[in-house]
Amino acid sequence: MSGWPRAMLIAAMVAWTLVTVGAGWYAVRDSLGHARAQAAVVATLNSAAPGETATVLDLTDENAAAASTAIATALATPIPTPVYVVTGRQAVPKHAAQVGVDRRAKPTGIEGPRQAPKEVRGNVRGVVVLDPGHGRGDPGAVHHLPDGSYDITEAESNLMGAELIRTELQAMGYEVYLTREGAGEGPGGPLPLQFITSDLYARVALAKAVDADVYLAIHGNGASVKSISGPETWYCGKHEEGAANEALATGVQQAMIDALAEMDYLPPDRGIKEDADSHHSGGFCQFVVTRETPVPAALLEFLFLSNDRDAAALVDPRSHPLMAKHVAAAIDAFLQDRAAAGR
Repeated sequence: MSGWPRAMLIAAMVAWTLVTVGAGWYAVRDSLGHARAQAAVVATLNSAAPGETATVLDLTDENAAAASTAIATALATPIPTPVYVVTGRQAVPKHAAQVGVDRRAKPTGIEGPRQAPKEVRGNVRGVVVLDPGHGRGDPGAVHHLPDGSYDITEAESNLMGAELIRTELQAMGYEVYLTREGAGEGPGGPLPLQFITSDLYARVALAKAVDADVYLAIHGNGASVKSISGPETWYCGKHEEGAANEALATGVQQAMIDALAEMDYLPPDRGIKEDADSHHSGGFCQFVVTRETPVPAALLEFLFLSNDRDAAALVDPRSHPLMAKHVAAAIDAFLQDRAAAGR
């Protein structure tokens, strides 16, 4: 390489270095100036009343003059690190709640716990929403016979149970809604995630629309280990109604044990399970219908359709009427306790 091209290359490299250094200095200077201004605004707004959330003032605010003075002062005072301002009164986003930022798992759009039902609401003792899980094209768990056919699906069992519980509660004077009637229409195959999600939120919306006093989701269970059996009841404790949810789940679980004992079937009592703790999900409840429903809610898992003895019990014509009788009585006792406490 001749001397002249080499000199041009060196000159170009030096020029590029100077441009880069200059741009970096400009950015740092601008960042520090912006950080000082932010610090000044924070200092100005720290005088807000306790409990208020600070927001950055703009030029139309009544405190703009004070903010401008504070900013000018701050720009003359070095600060060691940038200060970031949290603006607005925005709620914690759901994606943040899912990783444990907001461990309350507060239902969407609900301002605190729902009031317990009155002893009598006109001629109605209370409003109950029963949610027979699956359906609408989704059979849920299925019990297969040795020849490959099946004798019961979870969706069928859930709906049968819900309809019988409804009959029991209506006889007691409750107004009862089911989240689905019949099998319902669906895509006829594996459900896409968006279909499942929208369906779950629609079920929650029903509870809000009818001003329900309690919500019970009804499911059957399934496991790859076919020896697992017995009923269990889930609830969300990280919820405005967490204590009530636990009490409801306790009553429903005991009702299931009593019903099965009455038909001389004694599977293991799998007990109640707190959603977030059981799923190790950082304080976030996984089940949409018990997390988002604004009233006391629980999710009952009747029995395991993957277990032959549990499935035989579900097919037994005594099982669903007995479970309905006991579960309805548990719901009634729960609501009457709430009414008596005046909460």
